[in-house]
Amino acid sequence: MYSGIIKDWNKMATPGRERKDLFGFGEYLYNSYLILFPRETPSCIKEYYFHWTPSIDVDGYAVYFTCKLENTEKFSAFKSGLENFEIKSSTATRKLLYDNEHFSYPAYIIQWKEPNEKWETLEYILLDEENLTAVFVYTMLELEYIEKNSSYTVTPSDMNFLEKDFSIYLSDPSNTYDRTDNSFVDCTYDISFLQYLM
Repeated sequence: MYSGIIKDWNKMATPGRERKDLFGFGEYLYNSYLILFPRETPSCIKEYYFHWTPSIDVDGYAVYFTCKLENTEKFSAFKSGLENFEIKSSTATRKLLYDNEHFSYPAYIIQWKEPNEKWETLEYILLDEENLTAVFVYTMLELEYIEKNSSYTVTPSDMNFLEKDFSIYLSDPSNTYDRTDNSFVDCTYDISFLQYLM
């Protein structure tokens, strides 16, 4: 999955703008560690959409995919994995932000940073329990492209529903893309529940 996105990016890249990875924070990086993106393409993937808009200053991008789990047990186990997921450092434990008011489906938010601003980074997973489907959204400045090209409504009713930025990767999410914040590097976490997508 992850390597496929890299290939998609590089297919559209002008020479000299190819990417080796998507990790990192700050200017001209993609502001995520994609921790809950499967590294292999899930066997249960149903929809996939990728968009990239190269720009002089900040590139826009959008990645969207859905996974329909094969039964209620696997879906419940995946949901439990999201509910219990945490990143531990020597100073703190950080959990995903849960929201069941502003989206069409319950949402587990990994990042929600500066919506409608230059460095907007949105990363979250919606759960359609009725159809046993997980909806993955990751974008910088281009949520509208996902909305137009997906079978799901992925945009919340209010883009500014959070009072302040949130990122599971940063020890202080309100400190926008602090280049000195390496707190994620030494963290521990368990993503074994992603196996339910395989």
